[in-house]
Amino acid sequence: MKKIILMAFALLCLNSCVVGAEEEQGTEKYDSQLLQPGEAAPDFTITDADHPGGLRLSSLRGAYVVLEFWASWCPDCRRETPAVVEMYRKYAPLGVRFVGVSFDTDSTAWRKYIRENGMDWIQYSELKKWKNGTTLDGPYKVNWIPTFYLIDPQGNIAASSVGTDKIKAALEAAVAESAGGGAAAGQQTESGEGL
Repeated sequence: MKKIILMAFALLCLNSCVVGAEEEQGTEKYDSQLLQPGEAAPDFTITDADHPGGLRLSSLRGAYVVLEFWASWCPDCRRETPAVVEMYRKYAPLGVRFVGVSFDTDSTAWRKYIRENGMDWIQYSELKKWKNGTTLDGPYKVNWIPTFYLIDPQGNIAASSVGTDKIKAALEAAVAESAGGGAAAGQQTESGEGL
């Protein structure tokens, strides 16, 4: 009986290692298809009830921007939400801006998820099905969600990934590098908006 239990445990451990390796290979595959560091972040305009005059991504230059493509119905996005909220709470006070672009089609479910999870940063959705009429998935090469980009103060891609680990590491390094000069925070306007 002990041999059977040990063999089952060994098989379970082996399976976990294989699944973990497959997930890492999958992440690397999708990461390699994204915009890469040094490329210009495609500009876009958010026009919604919160930004009736429009808010251009380029208007956030001067600060680092974490850009997340996600949806409330996406299991992987839901799994990453706590990490994104944690990044927001740690880095938003330092002037890092956060922008969420959702592929939700149900406005009520989308807004409820945002509210219940404390996702208090700029959120935008065209309320169209992903890859079926949405305009931002193509320029940002979003073939998997969630997809994350860290955009530097000059408007270029600093890091890209389908997981938060690479983004957190790049953000931590950028903030540490600019701690003396305040480049990560950028300047603030009277309204608190980053430049």
